[in-house]
Amino acid sequence: MDKRVRARRRIVGRQRGHRRATLAVVIAFLLVCAALFLWLRASDVFAVKRVTATSTEHVTQEEIYQATVTARGVSLLRLSTGSIKANLSALPYVRSAEVHRRFPDTLEVQLAEYAPVARVRAGSGEVWFVAEDGRVLEKAVAATLPLVVTAAEISPVPGKNLPAVVAGALSLAQLIVARDAPQALPAIDHIAVSTGGGLVVVFEGGTELRLGEAQELEQKLTVAASIIEQYLRDGKQLLYVDASVPDRVAVNAE
Repeated sequence: MDKRVRARRRIVGRQRGHRRATLAVVIAFLLVCAALFLWLRASDVFAVKRVTATSTEHVTQEEIYQATVTARGVSLLRLSTGSIKANLSALPYVRSAEVHRRFPDTLEVQLAEYAPVARVRAGSGEVWFVAEDGRVLEKAVAATLPLVVTAAEISPVPGKNLPAVVAGALSLAQLIVARDAPQALPAIDHIAVSTGGGLVVVFEGGTELRLGEAQELEQKLTVAASIIEQYLRDGKQLLYVDASVPDRVAVNAE
């Protein structure tokens, strides 16, 4: 056999041997890593001992504790952050929740909260704080936000959303709060919502501002406010202003 062929075969053989040895080392390393991971996962080396959370205005520390209590003592390697996130997201005031593992023993919770934009009165007479998307937050304990009264039968449940028919009234409530309303306008008693979603602002004294469907609300408010101010300056008693069509406002006054 040619010497060059035999030399080539020896080189190829040594290369194969090196590859086999390298593969064996890699497999052994992976097996050791897997075994170490399983041991750490089952041990309490990375067990959750602390839960930290962003400061919140409405969500209490007790609520956060109850939502994360199942994580305490569980290894960070075995912990399901998805279930903890679901527990936190179920809290009425929680808009979004993020849960992060912080080795060696900490679970970090980051929360964003809803803010109430209106109060909604249920058929039972109870009044609830509600967020802009209709999420029910808690029973109202103050009267500073606009009150929404709906003709539809509703049964508010904290953490659940109200029917879509109320959404327009919540948008209107936000606009009313955001507007720098002139002092000459009457104080608002409540916002009435029909079963079809039609909106009526009822002022103290009974004057109504009829806005119809929840469209072009800002334009309707601007036009109606100017008319109401003018009539009040003239000393006239308004029964209603119908701004359902902002280009053709109807007024009934005495």
